[in-house]
Amino acid sequence: MNVQEYLEREYREIREFRSLLTSESDRGCALFACAYLDKKLSDLLHRALAVDKNIDQELFQGNAPLATFSSRIKLAYYLGKLSKAEKHDLNLIKRIRNKFAHSAQPITFETPEINNRCKELSFSYHKRSGSGRQHFTASCLGLHAHLVTATLSCEAPETKPDNAPTEEKKDVHRRLLAKIQ
Repeated sequence: MNVQEYLEREYREIREFRSLLTSESDRGCALFACAYLDKKLSDLLHRALAVDKNIDQELFQGNAPLATFSSRIKLAYYLGKLSKAEKHDLNLIKRIRNKFAHSAQPITFETPEINNRCKELSFSYHKRSGSGRQHFTASCLGLHAHLVTATLSCEAPETKPDNAPTEEKKDVHRRLLAKIQ
């Protein structure tokens, strides 16, 4: 897919995402937004890692090393694909999502703990007096833009060519070791 096609697809997806996000309950908004950012982070890592047909199964599925949002955030940061501010906001969004996902109580973005966390998000352009949901959604959209930009600038490295020693080279090394001994 070329850059133009990628950008057109992203534009359609973000418009749909924004529309669906608006109609969701607070809990649905937190869960949906986090799942969406998780997918964008996964796309970024797929572009940053060497191409291999087994990458999904070996790294991204089940209990593989990159199967969680948390592990994807960490790797993207340590590959230099996320800034400290992006890492901070993604982790904060993850904590907000977890609060919604694991609470049996009826909570909203105006629940004090959630509201305060939302107002800590760096990527919100709203004034501090804005609602928790406004800060949350604005930050998600801002982070989306940064993830798309990072994905566009990535080039996957080639896998390292096989370099196992041939039988000839092994024989040379064996003879050399025999002389040394």
